Amino acid sequence: MQTRHRAALRRSILMGLLATAAVGLPSAHAAEFGKTPVKLVVPFAPAGATDFIARTIAPRLSEKFGTQFVVVNTAGAAGTIGAASVANAEPDGNTLLVYHIAMVTTHHVQKNMPFDPLKSFTPIGMLAEASNVIAVNPNLPARTLAELVDHAKKNPGKVNFGSAGIGGSDHLGGELMQMVTQTKLTHVPYKGGGPATAAVVAGEIEMNAGTVAQVVPMIKAGRLRALAVLQTERSPALPDVPSASEAGFPALDHKTWFGLWGPAKMPPELVTRINAALREVLARDDVRQAMANVGVDPKASTPQEFDTYIRAQHTRWDKVLAGRFVQ
Repeated sequence: MQTRHRAALRRSILMGLLATAAVGLPSAHAAEFGKTPVKLVVPFAPAGATDFIARTIAPRLSEKFGTQFVVVNTAGAAGTIGAASVANAEPDGNTLLVYHIAMVTTHHVQKNMPFDPLKSFTPIGMLAEASNVIAVNPNLPARTLAELVDHAKKNPGKVNFGSAGIGGSDHLGGELMQMVTQTKLTHVPYKGGGPATAAVVAGEIEMNAGTVAQVVPMIKAGRLRALAVLQTERSPALPDVPSASEAGFPALDHKTWFGLWGPAKMPPELVTRINAALREVLARDDVRQAMANVGVDPKASTPQEFDTYIRAQHTRWDKVLAGRFVQ
């Protein structure tokens, strides 16, 4: 009996020593982080707001970690192709996702989603909010939002609006415009905000309701005409463009939010480490100014705050979009 007791005591002491030794040691996945360039997957074509945000933070994160952060554009299906590639990656932090509101809306418009927005990813942190703006080809006979609405009502289904893909933020903006103004528009999806903007400039379609970031260069160059920013106040990036409220449509209030995710089951200590660096980057004056110039407002958060926000947005858009689209 005493022999068995002493053996059990020795096993207990040994297990305690092993547990103590393990405290503070990184997990295997956490230890692999940064050994290769870190991919920031943008699930859209270049030149949209998501791409701009990723390319703004990438070099600063490279400086923080001493390893290269590379933006990888993987476009298609409103971002779900690129997002799925991250969901299926190893949870070692070397493949991350820069995505936006479409994370919690695309399941309403796409069958057989390749991931679960609440289960397939690890929320790392909020990145930003961005203003959306209704911009049209200058040849369209509408110089105000009211004139555009009047034109659309006289030509039901003949005004085409572009988007970065079905279920994306600019798609939602166009759908919201139809609901609020009682007009009928035709949606034309592209593989990113950049191609959608280029299509409006080229006259392939008449308008889009994308982020200020993706259209502001063309607006300032006179190649697009901005009619209204979809919020209650004007955008500092477009101070001469009225808000939707000023234009007579206060219910046209729609902003885009962006965040950083990793694959599910990332080690908590690694998530905390990346989040801390991300918050420092978003607090930099040069980053804040670069984003402000194109109507983007940096919005840092903890991983827990971001997770709560995502879930609240998921619930909100489920209520807004339920029954709106045919699955």
